[in-house]
Amino acid sequence: MVKIDNNFLLETLRTLVSINSVLPHEAEAAAYLAEVVRGLGLEPEWDEVEAGRPNVYTTAVLGPSDRFLVFSGHHDTVGVAPEWETNPFAMVEKNGRLYGLGIYNMKAGLACQLTAIKALLETPALHGKLGKLGFAATVDQEGGSIGAKAMLNTAYGQCDAMLHGEHFYGDAANDYLPLAGVGKLLYKLTIHGQAAHGFRPYQGINAVTDAARIELALADLPLPTHELFGQGTVCTLKFDGGYRQYEMVVPARCEMVINRLLMPGETRETAVSELRTLIDQLGLASTVTIETPPPFFNPYFLDQSTPLLPVFNQAYAQVVGRPPHFAPHNGITDVNVFTAEGNIPTIAFGPKGSRHHMAGEYVEAGTLEKVARVYAETAVSFLSNR
Repeated sequence: MVKIDNNFLLETLRTLVSINSVLPHEAEAAAYLAEVVRGLGLEPEWDEVEAGRPNVYTTAVLGPSDRFLVFSGHHDTVGVAPEWETNPFAMVEKNGRLYGLGIYNMKAGLACQLTAIKALLETPALHGKLGKLGFAATVDQEGGSIGAKAMLNTAYGQCDAMLHGEHFYGDAANDYLPLAGVGKLLYKLTIHGQAAHGFRPYQGINAVTDAARIELALADLPLPTHELFGQGTVCTLKFDGGYRQYEMVVPARCEMVINRLLMPGETRETAVSELRTLIDQLGLASTVTIETPPPFFNPYFLDQSTPLLPVFNQAYAQVVGRPPHFAPHNGITDVNVFTAEGNIPTIAFGPKGSRHHMAGEYVEAGTLEKVARVYAETAVSFLSNR
């Protein structure tokens, strides 16, 4: 077994938490990750996806095997929730938990991956016997996953398999590893009415009123039910119409943004067609345009035939003491990009914790070494020549 440097893991994580990387301000965290990579004797690659928003990559060549495994994760976080009782940018340890903004989602996963790479580099007996091990830290997962999409256009997007350090530990039914994931589509509706004096609404067409009719009708949208995911959902995220400064005018324009989870078998085209049919049946006086702006994600399934799965399952069982629990995930991660768009077999796995996107986000300290070890042992098995 390789040796896991727990001091390195904790100090790397402590520094990552101290860096404010609330999207879209990921550059400082990326620079630190590049510094850590250099400290491991590797050369970082800098991929500026947007101005000031860099992905960071590196590769360790551990032997002649043509297999290429990538450890991936995102270094952006959501903003600071108002209820934090401690400094969210200072890692705090209490009762076996480590607290900090983004520590669970997913800076601890990144720290474990770097620690696993360090362990393999410091095990000379493995050198010359394995293949290529990559590391890819991307931006914007909490936004539209532009970092993950950009990575697909690099050599890392051509890897054989990926371990993604997201917030899934897999030791229980309620803390599973994603077997599959739903997709996501945004509808942007623009309702075009006709202005008139507010005292004579019958002379105009009220776009806000018609938008309200659409909102009420969404309950009749034919959302499919899937055996793994249950029924799809639809949720209005934005409703914007009427005056900016008070005026007595019938609103001539209104915008709605609606989120829809996509079940396997659904496409952008079928989802738009269903909403158009529903709107047309309302007989509105206004006209309605439907757009589907980013982000858009297709559903995905973990490839059960990938060689990554048996070696990961074996490493997990040996380290954690039980087989991993896989289940479908009603949510979106960068795995949607890697698997559904990039056709990369990807297992999402990271330290155990809770309260991501909430005040008091934490990881369980006792799981960090285990996760790093599973990463390392999986890499050894997957990249070996045998």
